[in-house]
Amino acid sequence: MSQQTPNAKLWQLALGFANTNILYTLIKSGVIEQLRNNARTLSEIATACHLNADVLFRTLRFAKAIDIVTIEEDNYSLTDVGRLLLKDVSGSLYGGLLMIGSEPWQKSWNLLSYSLETGKDAFTEAMGSPIFDYLDKHPKYGEPYNQWMTTATSMSAKAITASYDFSPFKTICDIGGGQGILLKNILLANPNLKGILYDQESVVANHVLNEVIERVTIQTGNFFEEVPTADVLIMKSVLHDWDDEKSLSILSNCKKVMTLESRLLIVDMVLNNEPDPFGSFYDLHMQVLLAGRERTEQEFQTLLNKAELQLKQIIPTQSPLKIIEVSL
Repeated sequence: MSQQTPNAKLWQLALGFANTNILYTLIKSGVIEQLRNNARTLSEIATACHLNADVLFRTLRFAKAIDIVTIEEDNYSLTDVGRLLLKDVSGSLYGGLLMIGSEPWQKSWNLLSYSLETGKDAFTEAMGSPIFDYLDKHPKYGEPYNQWMTTATSMSAKAITASYDFSPFKTICDIGGGQGILLKNILLANPNLKGILYDQESVVANHVLNEVIERVTIQTGNFFEEVPTADVLIMKSVLHDWDDEKSLSILSNCKKVMTLESRLLIVDMVLNNEPDPFGSFYDLHMQVLLAGRERTEQEFQTLLNKAELQLKQIIPTQSPLKIIEVSL
């Protein structure tokens, strides 16, 4: 097999936007769903989805080139990769593709140059308001975002729960815990533990904690102002939303309620010193959306030093996230 030329490799990189749009369009148009159970002909797909058959043929030809579909004569089927675009299969990326292919995300990334020049988030510049305010006002985008966050947390919650020994503790507070998916998993695995779900009122109203509600207290508030007291404070995918200054404000509030026996668990990606595409993407994605960031181990160490907190250990999980255990 001949090695790819630098020119061809650069074009492949530059045309990545087309991959995103192909995947997004195949989901939105219903094509992926049409291929859920059986192979379908071009005519069958075009008729069922009310699509132009010629453009559909060419779109599916592109989809074959990126390993989303197979084509045998006139029969189209999903590959194993393509099946991950179905809504309700294990490991589905359906929600993530609906999100990153949509207008707010695309417009924000098109203004990466604004973030590069100013250090600010691009989302506010692109859409006229900060991301969470915008999503609250536009459920067309807010609901898919919340659904994807639920899916992403569900995929990692068991891995996080299995990676840390909660048995020495009596109480845990999930700070910015959303609907309580992670907290539910931890409480189900640790029947002697009591939990606090702490987030904004509009978020916790849709909690999923009924199965363990007798061991849960639900509190609403703002982690920039205060956090509840518990033996273990856990924050999943919170600090990566914020720059160092705002992260220090959150950490300061955590420190105020901690004792020598307390533990703070920061659950986030930890970037490798050697860059990889996945981690580097999420780092810039946080910048574009929120002026946030992913961090290396050294960057977490520096941040915690400024907060006068001790990094005890970093625990890997069977997910892209790691548990950063912190004490006074």
